Amino acid sequence: MEKILIPVCIAVLLGGIILIGKAMEKQQENRFRKRLLKEFNKPLEYEYSRERLHAMTGFYTSHNEDCFCIDDITWNDLGLDSFYRKFNHSYSSVGDEYFYYRLRIPSLDNEFGEFDKLDRYADLFAKDEKLREEFQVLMAKLGRSGKYSLYDYLTFLSDVGEDHPILTILDWLVYVAAIVTMFFAFYPGLVLLIAWIILNIMVYLYRKKKIEPYFTSFEYILRMLKTTGKVIKLLPDDFKETKEDLKNAKSKLNRISTGNLVFLQSDTSSAVGDVGNGLMNFIKMFFQIDIFLFYRIKQQVEQNISAVDTIFEELGKLDFAVNIASLRQTLPYYSIPEFQEECVVKCEDMVHPLLLENGVPNSIDVSGGVLLTGSNASGKSTFLRMIGINAVLAQSMHTVFAKSYTGSFYRVYSSMSLKDSIEAGDSYYMAEIKSIKRILDAIDSKDGSVLCFVDEVLRGTNTKERIAAGCEIMRHMQQPGNICFAATHDIELAHMLPPLYENYHFDEEIKEDDIHFPYKLKESYATSRNAIALLKLMGYPEDIIDHALATVDSI
Repeated sequence: MEKILIPVCIAVLLGGIILIGKAMEKQQENRFRKRLLKEFNKPLEYEYSRERLHAMTGFYTSHNEDCFCIDDITWNDLGLDSFYRKFNHSYSSVGDEYFYYRLRIPSLDNEFGEFDKLDRYADLFAKDEKLREEFQVLMAKLGRSGKYSLYDYLTFLSDVGEDHPILTILDWLVYVAAIVTMFFAFYPGLVLLIAWIILNIMVYLYRKKKIEPYFTSFEYILRMLKTTGKVIKLLPDDFKETKEDLKNAKSKLNRISTGNLVFLQSDTSSAVGDVGNGLMNFIKMFFQIDIFLFYRIKQQVEQNISAVDTIFEELGKLDFAVNIASLRQTLPYYSIPEFQEECVVKCEDMVHPLLLENGVPNSIDVSGGVLLTGSNASGKSTFLRMIGINAVLAQSMHTVFAKSYTGSFYRVYSSMSLKDSIEAGDSYYMAEIKSIKRILDAIDSKDGSVLCFVDEVLRGTNTKERIAAGCEIMRHMQQPGNICFAATHDIELAHMLPPLYENYHFDEEIKEDDIHFPYKLKESYATSRNAIALLKLMGYPEDIIDHALATVDSI
């Protein structure tokens, strides 16, 4: 009786754990579905962990050769990091990393109709709420790859040695021997079983430590394969091209069984959860199944890296289309960009993506350089960033925060928010001229049209040299086939740069003890200044104000 009771108790315990796991998973999924409805088409305010910030760059760093990329200076100047965090509605690594990749590598053409397909997919997800929800649940179950990107792991996969599967098979045979012994000599068999379990846990932890970083990558690949099969079934025929690409890539990996996922999956790998993870962790330690499977899968992955890459990219594109659908429904209005060969920037009622609630719309229509003048805090820098980030979004998300937008396919550069670098030993002026030089190099390379943004050219040096050198730099930037937007306090440039540059300005209204900025773009150059007035409003001593006004009149 005792011999039968123990297995029955174990079976009942395992069954209870599985049922409880299923119930908890269903509850977690239902909570997640409510979260999806709440978060869709709304800006987000999540904090990103250091690991996630690093991992989101993986796909980009593995696919950025021989193409134009938004460099770090421009990325920071335009606030694209803040945009990414605010409008990224992805719940998986494939979504996170592909979204980041598209912002860093905007398209320079629409030769293969990629934008047309992207728009079609975004519209389908926007119209079919059930399809979108089911797809996002699948992406959440796919989840994230852990501390690092999948591509971080795959880069060094060849460094992993080989293993002898015979060791694992012998390990299993000892378990069988211990269990068989229990039927004939219960207590000796039980002692052998417990001793072997303890020894196995120690060996397991040692062996797994050696392959832990790469282990995570295979776990994620198996989850991708499992998700791919479900996505293929979920998507209607409107997604025919993507379904075919996914099927073809998945067929190359058909020797990797997704059934192995139950043994390779961790308890923190997805946003929704899975059944019996705690129980599986114990089973893996006892039998070392995940290590055995790791080496079996390794060879298949190494032979089919391109198929893994295709699945990652195609799932990422679908998630990116969901992000576009969400973004467009967030806005009171938006436009699909119109691209033409001639260099032009034409927009109506454009706003800055990070100032949706309080931003002031502005319009402009230019085919040459733009020189912005105006007083401090009047809106010059924000206007430059608004044009720049929308140009990037036009060529990445095919969506512009404006009622209309016409432009060319630009390589976008900026030199705006610079600072001294103690580590590099650069003063502000050195950092500035290095930053500007990279824009000049891009223009001189003739690799395509450049749209550039410069805020206070050469502000780190004296007035005479700043104006003289700045004027020549601005003229060089405004070569045919390029457009430069520049902001300056040097009103002299407004007289020196036309007709290469058109003059525009922002102004302010000072009434009694207050100053008001309308933030509306106006033609011509600025004729007012507010630096001294701002000192007065901030309560500076009267003698400073009076002497400053007298001095400025005499200059």
